[in-house]
Amino acid sequence: MRFYVPEWDDAVDAGYDFEFDELSELDREERTLDYIWDVFEDPEEQTPIDGVLISREQVEETDRKARRLKEYGVHGNGEPSDSSVDEPALSIPEWMPTISDCGAWGYKSLPFPPYGNQEMLEFYETLGVDIGVTIDHLVLGSGKDKGRLYLDSRAFGDGFSKKDLPEQLTDVVDLMIDEWPSEWPPYVMEYEPTICTESDEAIDLFTAETFAGDVDSVLSRLETDSRAVYRSDDKQFRYDLTLRNAAEMYDLYEEGDYPFRLMVAIQGWTPWSYVEAAEQVLDTGYDYLGIGGVAGSPIHNVRKIVKAVGRTITQFEREHATRVDPHVFGFAKTDAFETIGRSGMASFDSASMLRSAWTGGRNYRLTAEERYDAIRVRYPSSRDDLATAVKKTVRGREALVALRAYAEEESIIDALDEWENEAETVLPATREYLQEHRHASQFDESLLQDVETAFRDGNDADETTVAFEQARALQAYFSGELRNKLVKLLRKDDPESSVPIEEYDELLTVAEEQFESVPRIASMLDEQEDSYDQIWTIISEYARYIGDDDLLEEYQRTLKARPWEQCDCPICDEHGVEVCIFRGNDRNRRRGFHNTHQFYNEFAESLPKILIATQGTDRLDQYETVEEYLRSEHSAFWEQVHDLPVAEVGVLTEEGVHEWWDETPSGNSFDLDSTADGLGRQTTRYQHLFVHTLEANLDDAIVDAVEGSSCTLHTFDDAAKLRVEALSTCGRNYVAGDDFLPHAPELATEDGLNILVIDQCSGSKEIPNDARVFDADETLHQSREHLLGHPYAPEIAAGDLYTGRQQKYVTEAVRRLKNEGHTVDRHFISAGFGLVSSDDRLPPYEVTFSSMNVSEIRFRSEQLNIQSDVEQLLAESDYDVVFFTLGKDYYTSIDIDEMVQQVPADRIGVVFNRELVDGQFENIVSVPARTDDAKEHGTIVVGLKGLYMKNFSRRIGEVDVLTPDLIEELCRRLDEEPTQKRLNGVNNE
Repeated sequence: MRFYVPEWDDAVDAGYDFEFDELSELDREERTLDYIWDVFEDPEEQTPIDGVLISREQVEETDRKARRLKEYGVHGNGEPSDSSVDEPALSIPEWMPTISDCGAWGYKSLPFPPYGNQEMLEFYETLGVDIGVTIDHLVLGSGKDKGRLYLDSRAFGDGFSKKDLPEQLTDVVDLMIDEWPSEWPPYVMEYEPTICTESDEAIDLFTAETFAGDVDSVLSRLETDSRAVYRSDDKQFRYDLTLRNAAEMYDLYEEGDYPFRLMVAIQGWTPWSYVEAAEQVLDTGYDYLGIGGVAGSPIHNVRKIVKAVGRTITQFEREHATRVDPHVFGFAKTDAFETIGRSGMASFDSASMLRSAWTGGRNYRLTAEERYDAIRVRYPSSRDDLATAVKKTVRGREALVALRAYAEEESIIDALDEWENEAETVLPATREYLQEHRHASQFDESLLQDVETAFRDGNDADETTVAFEQARALQAYFSGELRNKLVKLLRKDDPESSVPIEEYDELLTVAEEQFESVPRIASMLDEQEDSYDQIWTIISEYARYIGDDDLLEEYQRTLKARPWEQCDCPICDEHGVEVCIFRGNDRNRRRGFHNTHQFYNEFAESLPKILIATQGTDRLDQYETVEEYLRSEHSAFWEQVHDLPVAEVGVLTEEGVHEWWDETPSGNSFDLDSTADGLGRQTTRYQHLFVHTLEANLDDAIVDAVEGSSCTLHTFDDAAKLRVEALSTCGRNYVAGDDFLPHAPELATEDGLNILVIDQCSGSKEIPNDARVFDADETLHQSREHLLGHPYAPEIAAGDLYTGRQQKYVTEAVRRLKNEGHTVDRHFISAGFGLVSSDDRLPPYEVTFSSMNVSEIRFRSEQLNIQSDVEQLLAESDYDVVFFTLGKDYYTSIDIDEMVQQVPADRIGVVFNRELVDGQFENIVSVPARTDDAKEHGTIVVGLKGLYMKNFSRRIGEVDVLTPDLIEELCRRLDEEPTQKRLNGVNNE
């Protein structure tokens, strides 16, 4: 499975000066820019992405970027037809796959995609990408009551603006206002000929009269208006248009001889609408299918869609003995890896790991569960006057100096003293330099950037130029605003029309006064010996000063953990604490690269990088495609591997593994040295290589090359055994049952079931009258053993302590299940003591989660290790079925929606009132247990889950095979008229 990152100009200055916060070159075009594939020592082995997604929207962000990409291509190796074209905009390595799409999010407010199918095919060919994507139109729903109205923003002017639109229209119609293209693609003429005007035709402006009258009259009038498009069911239109484009582009692609692979993008709004789209495009002939429109969707919706589409594709693969590669656009969440893997997804893309570095809290990722807030050391605002800018810069510099000393375990006080001594020399040196050099010819430049470069760096080509050696310190210690103002004076200054030296002096005096006015933070540290106490004093003072006091709790967590020391990525290894400082592009984007690296490691651990191949023969070049060759010449191998998830599949050639969808390579000699060399390079990106051998073992050179790339080699002469081992490598859930696809478990009951019950404590308890009852603070801060030592604290087994209605019903159920030969292990989540077994001895206490808010529940749960203890219990227990008989607050204490994912696919988990779980996990069933259900069963809500378990215990003997749906039936079936209905007079005689 491959992970792609969208290209959004995510580059850093390779020579950035972290000490002085200075760019290597002031002119961006002269800097060496590093993208994520440039920053690692061994890019092909270490780069934490498998490919790049390039949207046309981003390509055409500026004319200059578009021109450079079209001339040089995405790999930067094209030959420009125009010698005036600059350097390549991108130089993506040749080994890295590239996808290009239209960027549907960018034109979602337009009535039609602004591109035509033939135009996009030519665009992809020009860019030189490996994969092009069909034109889709994001399905946004149908709009408000009367649908959706599109308006051309160019038709609004001073006389009538968007805010002048009548409320009676905006209340019932979903408005989409955007600037329309000057020329629509030809296909638009079939749908809306009135908007297909000449590109140079003047646009009449809207007036109040345009929207006068009742809504229906307005909409009717706009149907023939070149500035408007109205649809009553825009959702269906976008869906149908996306499928039309897919069919038309496929035909054009087949007629042409394009060097890239074509992926179809599908849209939808429910799992079944996606399935219908998938079925249609599979019948068209597509073998690469992208699921669009799920970016930003709740994870439970994405799981349902991905599973439905995945099941459809796998069924198609098996019916046609072929293979299809599915892709998920704009989605990458670690807790969805299981779903996208078992559903057969081949690739996905997301920029969220990069963006998370600067778009929210906990923006430094150590693991999926362990994230930290980078310490914000802010630059002055562009709105700040010089005095404020200098003061903010001085305070920020103190924080930076202290953070570096803390990270290096050096004396913070000494570091601050050393910096202050150095800073005191900068302004006098600036005065001296300006007095001597302000009229130098090196400053006779019209561009401010050139003057600043001469001031900072001098001119290597002119030995007479004199750079100011402390120009970097001047900006770093006293603000870019100060340096910028001085540079502006230098450009203005001329021997013939001299700027008075007093103007320079006035600026420097402001800086001196602000520097002197800032309290010396080092003096506050004299009585603190611990380095953490010192750094906390500095950072907390700075955060309060700058207005980030709401982040202090997170900062404290970061400084205590020192996460930059725990990370082994090359970025943190080189830059250390700088990656954990929130400050400017060159730190923040590097942190984004780090986050992506950490995510990629988690991805590779959850979904191992697997390559599967069979040995090629001299008959390979007799076929047009690798798939045709494998189906004909290696049918037993193809039958076993063509539907496998996660892995890439192909044939072993002298270039390495040639994937199944590609054309066969020509002139393949199967030279062993070439094969070993190609395979050795290729397998640096993989953890496992499975090879189906034909007659003999692989040559030693090939074995050495693969093992030398740290890839584990598996060889099999039996393709069926290869399949089993490959699935086992993906994880235990891939070999649970008869199929790797998510499916409901079927458990035989004949020999008894192993049942785990995770119950909750109750407010009602069996407590002797004279017993000491402990409160929330005592149970949290004192051990259970210590409290049991109190002279008036009796020891009571948890199973006997809790006497609520639910707990009594569950006790009866447990007793009956055991009597019928089932093994039952019961635990309780106690708000006082965490996870306890029914036999654990507890002192009397009075604590319940029902009196706490969500944050209090989560805090107490963390202190009591409830979630981690339940995870450990699930991991270590040998159960067939687990019942979570918990209420809402107790579900919060264990994060139930995450916890159910710990239940293996071949076991059943039972929860109550968690409808979001339905459809996400085939092995989890949510049983309704609300007020109406309680009335149906003649009880009250607090006892219903226990009654359900009692029902289950009475009826389990009726079934030979247990499924999740059958558990719900056994729990909820009504054998007789419930008590409450009789009491309410129903059927009373």
